[in-house]
Amino acid sequence: MNAPATALRQTVLDRVLGDFRGAMDSPQSRAAARLAELGWPSARDEHWRYSNLRAFEQLQGFRPPAGGVPEAAAAWAALRAQMALPPAPPGFERLIYLDGVRVEGQHRMQLSDDAAPLLAAHLWPAEQRLGLLCDMFANDVAQLQVRGEAAIEILFISSQRSAGAAAYPRLQLLLEPGSRLRLIERHLGAPDSSSLVACNLKIELARDAMLNHYRLQQYGRHCLFADTLSARLAQRSRYTVHCVAVGAGSARTSAHVQLSGSGAAVVWRAIAVGRGEQVHDVALKVDHNAPDTQTDEMFRGIAGERARLAFSGHIQIEASAPGSQAQQSLRGLIDGGTAEIDLRPRLEILTDEVRAAHGATTGRLDEDLLFYLLARGIDRQSARALLKWAFLGDVLREIELPSLRVEAERLAAEQLPDVTGLGDLL
Repeated sequence: MNAPATALRQTVLDRVLGDFRGAMDSPQSRAAARLAELGWPSARDEHWRYSNLRAFEQLQGFRPPAGGVPEAAAAWAALRAQMALPPAPPGFERLIYLDGVRVEGQHRMQLSDDAAPLLAAHLWPAEQRLGLLCDMFANDVAQLQVRGEAAIEILFISSQRSAGAAAYPRLQLLLEPGSRLRLIERHLGAPDSSSLVACNLKIELARDAMLNHYRLQQYGRHCLFADTLSARLAQRSRYTVHCVAVGAGSARTSAHVQLSGSGAAVVWRAIAVGRGEQVHDVALKVDHNAPDTQTDEMFRGIAGERARLAFSGHIQIEASAPGSQAQQSLRGLIDGGTAEIDLRPRLEILTDEVRAAHGATTGRLDEDLLFYLLARGIDRQSARALLKWAFLGDVLREIELPSLRVEAERLAAEQLPDVTGLGDLL
């Protein structure tokens, strides 16, 4: 029984390596060699059990669209007149990348002499191996360095040029000591045939830096989204993430946060709403490597019809991290006969001086709460819709930017037809 699966994985990997054309002994060729060494992920691997790996079979190729910046700019000029972009939040600088290539905005990194090294070159671990695809094929990068305070919005747009091909958005971000950044990262676009978007983010926060990161993924159903994030936090830095995932036919997020300095903290807030045959899989690992570090995770997911959602939260507290705190709250709501949700909280604690708690629940709508609403004259459809909306509210209400919160609510509601029908009642 294993032979066909092995042959399939080799076929996908061979196609990837066959599409790759990189100079010898370059970072790109080293990434290709690393992927060949690790092999293609398998559903038998614990970290990939719930990903839709078969979606890679449908891809025609792994190269990005032909041409470089001039071709992308020309395509954007034609597309810009037809595409209704969301309005930029007040006070935010906007950068736009089309199929992984910058077409609007200018924000390049110039490292100062006293800046910390930007995420020194490293090879993605096995659970993040799809990040190697972007390292192999990406031909542009959004490089941001922040000193002081800034507000930046990045739009990564996938266009019809990437249909049957792949796009490789890439972000490298450095916050200098004491800096503050509000960052909105949006992924949107709907090519009309199977396409891959493989996104890499490498983030470094120096001491006392603070990053509020808002991530909205709303690709069309023909997109396969592979998202790889690595973040390292120095002393007393704070990383707050708000993720809203409603798009793509299949999406996989592989995130790794290292709390390397004492007092560093990460707050991770995420929702995923799937319907039809969508698959959303998130694997988040947080390493506590220094004293008095903190993790606070909250996930809310709704799977309707035949959708599948998974969230794996792995927190590891090393012996070098006494006084650390960790909290996980993972909840899933099944709203379809064959929908599936898998939640995997995991705490690995190697020191006695910690405060930690975690919980995970998956089920259908609470019948007692439903009865309570019905008894007060609310019809069944509206009652179910109100309970679903309240279920997502824990995360949505923490989005501090009013215009972005409204947009996130709209995206989530559009995935839930009965909620959309409530209109002004929400």
